[in-house]
Amino acid sequence: MPETSSRDQIDGIVKVLARSPGRFPVLIVEASGRLLATHHETSYDLGAGKPVERSWIRDNAIGRHSFIEVDPPEEVSSRDLLSYAAGEL
Repeated sequence: MPETSSRDQIDGIVKVLARSPGRFPVLIVEASGRLLATHHETSYDLGAGKPVERSWIRDNAIGRHSFIEVDPPEEVSSRDLLSYAAGEL
């Protein structure tokens, strides 16, 4: 039986709400009703994402850490997050 990654468990369309600047951005996404911070080091695997609160996005990510708000949020397949972060989509 083939292994399934945590990415497969939350597969589908996600909304990218914010991203950090730089070559390997942290992406803040809404997936299956949850808000997650996803990282390049995990290839943006949603199962490895860190849960965040909406207020944290505004107060800390955007307010303190220079994240860029994606307005309106962009819809991306969870399988394409690595390409999205690399600017290929």
